[in-house]
Amino acid sequence: MSLGLIALGILPSIVWLSVYLREDDRPEPNRYILKVFFLGVLVAPIAAGIEFLLISSLKNFSFSPLVTNFLIFFIFVAVVEELAKLAAVKIGVERNSVFDEPTDAMIYLIVSGLGFAALENILALFHFTDISRGVITGEAFQIAGLRFISSTLLHVLASAIVGYFLARKHFFLEKYSILKGIIIAALIHGAYNTLTLASNSFRDIVPTIAVMTLLGVTAIIVSSLFYKLKKDFYR
Repeated sequence: MSLGLIALGILPSIVWLSVYLREDDRPEPNRYILKVFFLGVLVAPIAAGIEFLLISSLKNFSFSPLVTNFLIFFIFVAVVEELAKLAAVKIGVERNSVFDEPTDAMIYLIVSGLGFAALENILALFHFTDISRGVITGEAFQIAGLRFISSTLLHVLASAIVGYFLARKHFFLEKYSILKGIIIAALIHGAYNTLTLASNSFRDIVPTIAVMTLLGVTAIIVSSLFYKLKKDFYR
């Protein structure tokens, strides 16, 4: 049962990984894909710990609900998680010779994000399903499916945007590029968090449509960024 839930939690990441690896014209070595994936897994609890400390610190202040929610969703969660996923790539592969073309930055950030999301998915499955039954229930498949099209995809897309701007800094030497990427990705991540909360776990139709629209538009943008990097590098 436990191994089944772990496998089910990893599955959404594996599916998205197989989709986005096709964007790489020169596939990366499997050992580096695995390395960055597991680094993404490892930074997830570190990010969670930092988030907990930051959110706990809010009790010392008397901010309005609007300011408090902005700090939590857009800064304490979104910025911290995007920085954590970026750190996994910078530690794991950026200085290696295999990191030799701009799209590598987007690919490896996506891989890091998928590792991060895999641990989140596993924890969610163990938290929200009844493991005492000894079998994987339909509820578990429903949770995994929902996270496949929502939070896992969100991590893919936000990480890809950071990866684009990492490529602009690493290969094109553009100043402040990574800062731009973190800000844009955090805004998308924070908007997703806010809309997901408003959707009442995707039960309310209007915010749910807004979440799906946000992810759909961002997916189109990410595809165009892959194309732009290839065009700029090989022209």
